[in-house]
Amino acid sequence: MRDFFTASAKVKLAFGLSIVLLLLDAGRLPAQVRPDSTRRDSTRRDSTRRDSVRVVVPIPDRLRDSLRADSIRAAPATAARARTAPNVPDSIAKARDQARRDSLFAVRARDTVKAPIARWETPASFELTDRLTLSREEILSSGAENLTDLLDRVPGVTTFRSGWLAGVHVASYQGDFARVRYFIDGIELDPLQPRESGVLDLTDIPLWTLDQMVIERAAGEVRVWMRSWSTERTTPYTRADIFTGDLNTNGFRVLFARRYRSGIILQFGGQQAATQTGRVSQFSAGSTRRSAGDGNQQVINLRFGWSRGRLSADAYANASSRDRDLQSARTDFTSLPAFKGSRREVYFRLGYGDTARGFWTQGVFDLLRTRLEGSRTASTLPGALPGTLPITGTDTASADTVAGRTQQLLAVGYRARLWQLSVLDRVRPIDGTVFHAPTVRASAGTSRFGAGAYVEHNTADSTRRIDLFGRLLPLPWLAVTAAYSGRAPINDTTGTAGKTIRAEGGVRVRGTWIGGGVIRADPTSFASPVILGTGALRLFAPTTSGIIGSLRGPLYKDVRLDVGVVRWNTTQFGRPALQAHTELALISNWLRKFPKGQFGIDARLIYDLREPTVFFFGADSGGKADVRVTERTHVFTGQLQIRIQRASIFYQYRNLTGTAYEQIPGLTMPPALQMYGVRWEFFN
Repeated sequence: MRDFFTASAKVKLAFGLSIVLLLLDAGRLPAQVRPDSTRRDSTRRDSTRRDSVRVVVPIPDRLRDSLRADSIRAAPATAARARTAPNVPDSIAKARDQARRDSLFAVRARDTVKAPIARWETPASFELTDRLTLSREEILSSGAENLTDLLDRVPGVTTFRSGWLAGVHVASYQGDFARVRYFIDGIELDPLQPRESGVLDLTDIPLWTLDQMVIERAAGEVRVWMRSWSTERTTPYTRADIFTGDLNTNGFRVLFARRYRSGIILQFGGQQAATQTGRVSQFSAGSTRRSAGDGNQQVINLRFGWSRGRLSADAYANASSRDRDLQSARTDFTSLPAFKGSRREVYFRLGYGDTARGFWTQGVFDLLRTRLEGSRTASTLPGALPGTLPITGTDTASADTVAGRTQQLLAVGYRARLWQLSVLDRVRPIDGTVFHAPTVRASAGTSRFGAGAYVEHNTADSTRRIDLFGRLLPLPWLAVTAAYSGRAPINDTTGTAGKTIRAEGGVRVRGTWIGGGVIRADPTSFASPVILGTGALRLFAPTTSGIIGSLRGPLYKDVRLDVGVVRWNTTQFGRPALQAHTELALISNWLRKFPKGQFGIDARLIYDLREPTVFFFGADSGGKADVRVTERTHVFTGQLQIRIQRASIFYQYRNLTGTAYEQIPGLTMPPALQMYGVRWEFFN
């Protein structure tokens, strides 16, 4: 008990001494304040750094640096007065307020990318390489002024031009012009002009409005899937092209686009291109050539829409007007009549979901209207069959011809990482009858194996199509592809059923793919291309087979080679027996010298070889078929594009050797032709 009281006394003595010390130091202790008050924080040497951890939004670097600079410049006495002054402004509170304002501004600045406008699905590729899938940048840098320039690289496709920019531009696959089909945002581009006779003039498709192009090469036909470009940024975007060249070629293009914070999109563009009429003849300085097929074209492109999340709605319009002079042919050949007309197409689309992933659905209503301005006097040229539409000297009709059509599209699909499935119905009311084209597309696979199918029951052209695809990559250096196409008429007795089979294989050697394959097609029949001045007739093609060869990939560093060759066992209408397309390209951003990508070069040398091509031009007075054949052609083209930041200077030299050649019998193509210009784009 004595020890307990002794210990208790010691504790009481220690407690009392502590109280005395606290009372003695009371004058030096501040009054009770908030834990995060200014006076308490001001005693720290770097209060802003510690406080920035507690606030939700960090203080911007420029504000923090200014506060530190002020504290360094302030004298110690001034800092002491600031700590003890009763009415000192709360600098940290101001910093917080400013930081919150800056954070709101930063959030708005980051909010520049909006949900995309609905995009049409991209079919799976079953090619040896991805050379037939082109991005917007690849389309613009390719130097192509027309879709025919891009279709030249597709094995089995043969393009035909009557002249330079204003001429007729068409393409056939295995000789049949109806077996190359064109789609933009899922809408099929129908040829409605009376002069076209079921063949679309590719001059009406402006490449500069596209965002992506996928050329689907089935065994029996080629489908060109194009996606129109649309911006996703709220920062205004502007792009402009200006070009000039030989044959009095002049033109410009401009494109402006903007997204608003509400999700609204607004973009518009225009083009004016012309090869002036009445240019001086190369053979006589005192005369002019007013029958060389010169002309001009105007294009207006508009889009207005809205998107938020997975939902979007937009309206898209493209209007083109063309004017072309009479193109006189050589003696005893058929001339191409003058042309003056327009094509107006607009669609309204409502979409949900993204075709790149997950569930999606789209509904599209398309309205097409074409006009062909006739002439007061019309003279029939030789080459027309009895009972067919006459081919006139200045136009195809003596009065204006207006044609219109609507197209409705409803599609639904789902895309996962390893498979995709879509179902659609394309509806066309034509002359009081509604035609449907239900279509199913499916594909599945991995990086090693892939298979796909495309089935279409099209009552508009009375054709049932079944396309099957397959691709196998058993080894990283070995690939095998195969395709099957079956076509059968539905209710049309003039059509013929048949199938086409294609198989290709390739090996990769140091990054370069060397490929080869075979193709076989059953007998078929197709329409003669009246758009080229030929007579209207159903042509027949026997069983044909061909050999395909390719070589694609890098040769040395940034130097690339792209070669495609097709050799058929026989010649038929609209298709040469041998055709080859070669591109030798230097494509580099020279990142070793320009690591930020400020510079780029794209230089290409293109060579096209084509064997003689046979055309049917009607019947003579004795009823004998009038058949014309072109000569073997070798055409070289040089292209150069240099990019500095976002500006590009481009130069083209077509037909480098100046060889006189024809792709349509009797219509001589222009001689050596140069074109150069500048293209730039900027955000502001």
